[in-house]
Amino acid sequence: MIFHPQNALKKDGSYILPKNVIATANPCLNKDIIKEFWFLYSCHASNLEINETDGFVFKIGEAKALSLDGMEYAINVEETGIALTAKDEKSLLCGFMTLLDHLKATDERGELEMKAECVEIKESALIKNRMIHFCLFPENELWELRKFLRLCAALKFTHVIIEFWGTLKFDCMAELGWKNAYAKDEVRPIINEARELGLEIIPMFNHWGHAAFSRGMYGKHVVLDQNMSLVTYFSENGWRWAIEKEKVRRLLSAARRELIELCGEGDYFHIGCDEADGFTYSKNELDFICDFINETADELKKIGRRAIAWGDMFLHKHNSYKAENRYICHAPTMETEEYMLERLDKSIVIADWQYDATIAPVETAVTLKNRGFDVLLCPWDEDIKVIDACLDTVKSENLYGFIHTTWHTLSSGMWLIPLLSLGSFANSAPRSAYSPSLTAYVLRRTFDTNGDYEKGGWSKKQITDMIK
Repeated sequence: MIFHPQNALKKDGSYILPKNVIATANPCLNKDIIKEFWFLYSCHASNLEINETDGFVFKIGEAKALSLDGMEYAINVEETGIALTAKDEKSLLCGFMTLLDHLKATDERGELEMKAECVEIKESALIKNRMIHFCLFPENELWELRKFLRLCAALKFTHVIIEFWGTLKFDCMAELGWKNAYAKDEVRPIINEARELGLEIIPMFNHWGHAAFSRGMYGKHVVLDQNMSLVTYFSENGWRWAIEKEKVRRLLSAARRELIELCGEGDYFHIGCDEADGFTYSKNELDFICDFINETADELKKIGRRAIAWGDMFLHKHNSYKAENRYICHAPTMETEEYMLERLDKSIVIADWQYDATIAPVETAVTLKNRGFDVLLCPWDEDIKVIDACLDTVKSENLYGFIHTTWHTLSSGMWLIPLLSLGSFANSAPRSAYSPSLTAYVLRRTFDTNGDYEKGGWSKKQITDMIK
């Protein structure tokens, strides 16, 4: 099992799933993707059909529905059936993923069957906002995005931030996508499927630094490599948007509208604003960028969304901070930090990316919280010490949640493995092991590779370097 619910009462016996299960359930579970998950998690041994009913329930056979007692969902498995009840649609989907994780293969009666051991579970997530940031680069393929989103849903994350690095065709400016960028109609079905699995998709478009939509270390620029006549939309070196110009602000607003329409209803929009090279932190520039970010947040408020912004440009490394944590802070002085954090609208959610902090509490996040912001703490990569420090800080400081970042690593190896630990630790206790085999187990039960070599596991290839 991946999840280890904190309130679980094991009982004797088990329920054997029929080959054809007919369940009574809320309409949110009567989806093709839900039935596919059931089929995959049952190792192709059981099919699911659903009769719709009112209420946030999922019921097979005869089993007593448990009271929630303030929890998000409750599961009761008896020898005669299964009853899942929940407080709302998202909780029902989380409970369904817990139930799938509880299924086990057996051949005790001479053929493959799936069983659920008898148990009573009542659970609420330990961290409310469990987010992942995913970048779609030209080197990625859409099946990777689909596979990634399915994994996130199975691990009960709540939000996925999608950043298109020149891989989406925009109407507002064709050059925002490379020539091989995906059309919205190619991406939309994948997003819709993720939403049916309970994920909220947060659109992202960097509004300040990273205007090249490419990794700085390779020198590519999605717009200027295609059309140099658009040079005045950017700073002199092309890295920052020229946000002082009205035409740039109109473009950013138009891009937001397109992404919001593509990603569907939601509560947030990530505006980036990290690593803005060449920003001098003069008084005029401080006022200007704070005004720009606040105005963008106001525009988003009018349509019911909160802005999320990276925090590095607003933070200074305090002398009292633990040196071992090697904090990422780009504000040059304490006075600069204090001024910007005072000026910025407190409705903005600050995403504090700290990739070397191995000791909790992560002090930058505490600083932001104490200045009145909702804070999302953001680890990266597979360093379990960093993940532990971030999650421990989120819990001990009652932060808004976390974002696990992935950047360029989707197709390149082991970064998927910590997602299992993140998902289980944020939802239940104790945490599942940091385990490649368990991660592969979940992947196989959420995405059918049909024997395609590159789609198996979490890396397209097993041997990636020439052996000399």
